This record gives sequence, C-alpha cells and structure tokens, in this order.
Amino acid sequence: MHEYSIVGALIEQCEQHARDNDANKVTRVAIKVGILSGVEPALLETAFQTFKLEGICHDAEFEMHIQPLVLSCLECGQGNHS
Repeated sequence: MHEYSIVGALIEQCEQHARDNDANKVTRVAIKVGILSGVEPALLETAFQTFKLEGICHDAEFEMHIQPLVLSCLECGQGNHS
C-alpha cells in the first residue's frame, strides 16, 4: 500500500514545517488528492490516523479534498469538469 509511504512523507513534511516555524503542535493537515491519482482515500485516512500518533501531528485533524478531473481543449480552451 503506497498510501503508507505517502502519509509517512506527508507527516515528515508537517514536522519539518513545524520545526521551521518553531511550532510544537500541528492541529490540521489539509490535502488535495486528484481523482486519478491512484490513491485510495479510505486507506490514506487510516494511514494518517495510524502514523500521526507518534509525533507532532498526534492531535491533528485530517482534511482530504478530492479534486475532480479537469479537461480542456488545447485549441479553443473550452473545458469540462468530471
């Protein structure tokens, strides 16, 4: 499950950002996930809830926004959202 490695990297980035800003707590982690990313949202949520327990994100709320597919014509620029 690559969701675990994604969440591991995400939490590392949160911890680094907190250190860079002299923060000792992360209260919310919000991400956008493309609908065609190949990521399973439920597994990503489970992985976050599991990995957050050991670090600065232990009380953090996890917000995941699923981004729709956006298509546009290269010739006329007209687009559609799926």
